[in-house]
Amino acid sequence: MADNRTDPPLAADEREMLGAWLDWHRATLAIKCEGLTDDQLREHSAPPSGLSLLGLVRHMADVERGWFRQVLNGEEVPDLYDRTTDQDADFTGAASGDVASAFAAWAAECDLARKAADAALSLDVMCSA
Repeated sequence: MADNRTDPPLAADEREMLGAWLDWHRATLAIKCEGLTDDQLREHSAPPSGLSLLGLVRHMADVERGWFRQVLNGEEVPDLYDRTTDQDADFTGAASGDVASAFAAWAAECDLARKAADAALSLDVMCSA
């Protein structure tokens, strides 16, 4: 994948700045994952750490959901990965996680996050769920 990222502005209003920087970081993760096999995406970056690119994709899908849907919109949607017994389920579950499902969830949550930010009257106000 060619690096077609647009550098975010250094001066802009809050909403434009937020969207531009988030899209830049989203694109950065996508570039790092582009062209890798499922096994390469699951590979731990520096064993014994369980960190992998697929784990980061899963984590970022849940972060998008958490901040924009649960916090900003006040939606009562569950986390994507059950942390009842494992606080790092998004990362540890990547070893056997479905790659296509993880990327689809991340893309969907990014789209919903953009819509939530665009629709918010103010980025200073959070819904109280």
